[in-house]
Amino acid sequence: MESTTQPRGLTIPTAAVVGAVVLIGTVFHTWLHQRVHGVYNLTQIGLAFFLVINVMIAWWEIALFFCQDQIHAEYEATKEAYRGRELTRVAEIFMRPVPLLKVLAPCQWTEIWSGYSLFDPGYSDRRSFGYNIDVGNGFTTLVPALIFAFGMTFELMPARVLGIIGVIIFWQMFYGTAVYFFQFFNNGRHHGHSARDLLLFVGISNSMWFVFPVWGLYASIQMILDGSYGIFL
Repeated sequence: MESTTQPRGLTIPTAAVVGAVVLIGTVFHTWLHQRVHGVYNLTQIGLAFFLVINVMIAWWEIALFFCQDQIHAEYEATKEAYRGRELTRVAEIFMRPVPLLKVLAPCQWTEIWSGYSLFDPGYSDRRSFGYNIDVGNGFTTLVPALIFAFGMTFELMPARVLGIIGVIIFWQMFYGTAVYFFQFFNNGRHHGHSARDLLLFVGISNSMWFVFPVWGLYASIQMILDGSYGIFL
């Protein structure tokens, strides 16, 4: 569904917004860590990269809650027109211009979810597991993710305390993703989509929430066992 109203003022493509947030956020955390500790640490950089992405997506997940009616309307308006061409819709969404002054407005990001709904209609349905787990993640992981990201560098609390926070949030991410994948295939959401499209859009995008949470769990457990921030030094 193409909007007939052109955004006013300075705009930036959605893909550029996403790329800038991830790149600037990761570089910022890496720079802070190097300034404070004088080292570049692969675990700190990797987890900072993932947590920046998670904070951004948590904001989108909050939008999933507040703007669900708009998401459902967009999905209903596009599902037939893009049947069999779902990746075309995804490409259009990421090229869509976003008004720079409205980048933080939750309902600017509804097309991310209506586009994903072409693969998993659950995101346009308040009753689905996918919708509820992601809304829950948005509200419960945003602040802890920020605490852990800055805590790796500034040692905001005893290492064991931050490690416990890490175990909680990284296990939540891993478990939620595992159950999401199960329900996706168990409910037949994959039917009607090519293996290529599923791998490119559903598989690769969600696989990060397996790999990085395991890495985060390892780092968190080490902090608890050692009682120190040595894993990041």
